[in-house]
Amino acid sequence: MASTITLQSVVNYLKTYADLKPVSDAGGFTEEPFLTLANEIMQKFLAQGMDWKFNRGSAQPRLTVPLQQDYVTSITNLSWLEQGWRIDINNSQVPKPIFGMEAVRDLAQTSYQANPFNMSWIPNSLALYGTWRPLTAYGCGYGSTPNPASPIQQFIDANGNFLYINSSVLNLSFTSPGIGQAGLVLPGSPPYGTSGAVQPVLPPNSPAGTTVIDGTVTWTVADPAGIAIRIVPMPAISGLTWLIAPIYQKKPPIFTSLQDFIDPVPDEYGYLFRQGCLSRAYQHAGTRNAMEAYSQWEEAIMIALRSADREREEASFYPTQGLTSGNPFRYGMPVGPAWPYDWYGGGY
Repeated sequence: MASTITLQSVVNYLKTYADLKPVSDAGGFTEEPFLTLANEIMQKFLAQGMDWKFNRGSAQPRLTVPLQQDYVTSITNLSWLEQGWRIDINNSQVPKPIFGMEAVRDLAQTSYQANPFNMSWIPNSLALYGTWRPLTAYGCGYGSTPNPASPIQQFIDANGNFLYINSSVLNLSFTSPGIGQAGLVLPGSPPYGTSGAVQPVLPPNSPAGTTVIDGTVTWTVADPAGIAIRIVPMPAISGLTWLIAPIYQKKPPIFTSLQDFIDPVPDEYGYLFRQGCLSRAYQHAGTRNAMEAYSQWEEAIMIALRSADREREEASFYPTQGLTSGNPFRYGMPVGPAWPYDWYGGGY
């Protein structure tokens, strides 16, 4: 649930401490220094080594394209990737096969083709882009088995805009809630369209979400400050079409007014935010209570973090090689947590 606690209510609480009066009565300011102190505490709160469930975000699922490794988005609030899934979207099985994808810090460009199992994020400016092709059919893998051949479905126009085909706008409807939990309502989707004879060009610095029609293809502008999802290995030619669904932790918000709510921190964790602001206010005032108050706040956060230990982690260990020999797998794909599959078995 959204927070009902405003920064002003936190300020009113702090003003009840007599030794913080010099801070609250700073001449000439109505919102400082509390606004700055609150922003500092929010940054530290959400920077803790914990994937707070209340701070999670989900990217719009995207369909994979053969030989396309990077998928630009307009997400600008990503702090770090937690995990993700790939869904065999065209499988008639109920429920559809879903496989976990491991989120890692960095992935390099690759030429290896297989079912993707790793993901990372990079700025849109560092993503790999294709070359626009005239009078060319851009295929859609939804409803098509195997994934049809298609040029890379993102390019940079002559004015520097990042253009991509937004597969997330497809009506990927299901007969019951939850991606992959039932059969598709739609019988299938045609190709996205065929490009025109002249490359589309938008004005410089076109806003994210702007669209342009190119023949029968619709291109969407990605936010230049956004991020791209990189997957490894790259989807194979004539391979399966996957629906990639990343989960991430959001960046801490920036407060601009004392009337702002302390979202995304829910009310049940409001005490932690207030205690953090108290410790920071003591430090700003230069009181002797500052060190003790900060230590108490850190201890309170650790207690809250450890409360998550009651939930068992879904984790496993996999040997990377036998006791008496090296790994038998080829092409640089050793068995491990990110690739716990039987290469010769031909499964997923």
